Amino acid sequence: MKTLNRVLFVSSLLLGSVTLGHAQPLDRVVAIVDQAPVLASDIGNRLRFLKLQADARGQEFPPVSPQLEQRVIDRLIEEQALLKEANRQGFSVSDEQVNQALNNLASRLGLTGGIPQLAGVMEQYGIPFDRVRADTRADLLINAAQRRAVQNEVMVTDQEAQALIEREGLNQGQVKLSQILIGLAQAPTSEQLQQAQSLANEALTQLNQGTRFEDVARAYSQGPNAISGGDLGWREISGLNAEFKDALSRLDANEVTPIFRTRAGLHILKVDGQRTSDTALVEEVNSRHILLRPNAVRDVEQTRAALAYLQRQIEQGADFAELAEQFSEDPVSASNGGELGWTNPEAYVPEFQAALAFLEPGERSDLIQTQFGWHLIELIDRRQLESVNTDQLERAKNIILQRQADEVAAAWTRRIVSNAFIERL
Repeated sequence: MKTLNRVLFVSSLLLGSVTLGHAQPLDRVVAIVDQAPVLASDIGNRLRFLKLQADARGQEFPPVSPQLEQRVIDRLIEEQALLKEANRQGFSVSDEQVNQALNNLASRLGLTGGIPQLAGVMEQYGIPFDRVRADTRADLLINAAQRRAVQNEVMVTDQEAQALIEREGLNQGQVKLSQILIGLAQAPTSEQLQQAQSLANEALTQLNQGTRFEDVARAYSQGPNAISGGDLGWREISGLNAEFKDALSRLDANEVTPIFRTRAGLHILKVDGQRTSDTALVEEVNSRHILLRPNAVRDVEQTRAALAYLQRQIEQGADFAELAEQFSEDPVSASNGGELGWTNPEAYVPEFQAALAFLEPGERSDLIQTQFGWHLIELIDRRQLESVNTDQLERAKNIILQRQADEVAAAWTRRIVSNAFIERL
């Protein structure tokens, strides 16, 4: 957070134009995707957002080059096509889900003030907050459609899961990866394959000459995380497909793999870290809530209004625990300040579990309705415990699904984008 605060003023001076370092007094259409425009201001906003993320991590953001701008345009076009498909399939996202995602974004940026502080920082970077909200909603819709596509294509039987357990076991550790991906069609021509190989060779040459992996990923990678430096995050080794595991088997941390091919295309991987997981990791959450139930003199809406009043008091500085003890109608937790103790979130009803999933420690949910009434939930903390795995079959199914998910999602994305009407202006 200190790093972010130090650069806010300077960045607000540098980022005053539509694109970093390029004055753009009038907005213009740079591409049309199924009758929806991609604007020059969209490019500028995305570049500013990437700089904000880099500043929050204390990392240097590279100078804006034509290559980087082109990567941003390609990603915006892809997102527009995927959003159109998600809407066509009828997916929807509630305002509550958007707010929770924005609160999570604020936490990832080191901002403790939630959405109001996030909006202020975006304004200092010259990013309209209504665009941030719209982009967040679009990301949630695209992710939902992508998950459906994977689930529809990858079917895992109990027999396959049991065979995995017997053949490999489930606890092989975790690895933190970055990736450069040169995409390929499902059945590439020899010319397409040659062009992809040439691009991959250029990227590998740059890496061998000492160029930072993040910069090469931004310049060459065609994966969805390219403009963020190719970061794939931590992955369970058990969940990696055979090609990934083979490429990584001979490497130590911070080395780069040779070029290798999967259904998604040509890959170069960088190992950023490894850690062991000799036993299953089980997540638990410690949370507290205030529960109000409708009754004979207070209907559903009046109950919600009563809880909203308590919510405003907390936002103005009232103590959550004291209000829970005084007003919560949960007979188990009220006397303990609403605290529920360390629990596997799957033990809660779906609405309560879903609300917790979007919270970071210290964050509160919007008002949530379940079969028990209206809840105001605060996440106190999360932890992961090493535990004996009691549900190996289900975990094995998820590993098999994960091994194929990236390739299926990449193929789905290529199919949607190739079928879209795209005009670059």
